[in-house]
Amino acid sequence: MNTEIQVRSGGIEVAKGIASCYALNLLHLGLAWLDLISARGFDARFIFAVRLIVWFGLLQFIYVLPLVFVLRKKGRSNVAKGMLIAATINFLLCAACWGSISFVTGEAPWKS
Repeated sequence: MNTEIQVRSGGIEVAKGIASCYALNLLHLGLAWLDLISARGFDARFIFAVRLIVWFGLLQFIYVLPLVFVLRKKGRSNVAKGMLIAATINFLLCAACWGSISFVTGEAPWKS
């Protein structure tokens, strides 16, 4: 019975990690959107906001990986595992979107 409770609690902890990673991603994109709408023309703020959105898949690891290390150090490895799962899913979705854009246009958008 005790192992069943631990397995269930481990699944809940992984779900907490996934949810917290998605909450951080929403914060990241929300701040980028606010910066985008407050920019005037094609100034440095606009370019910064566009880069935050375009490179979202890679930039999320800048704030996810340190949190994963801290969570593992504190003994919350299931939450860390959930955050890594969510970050990996987001990265793969972003890579698939960029790949489809490159396939349809015939060139890599980041090379122009």
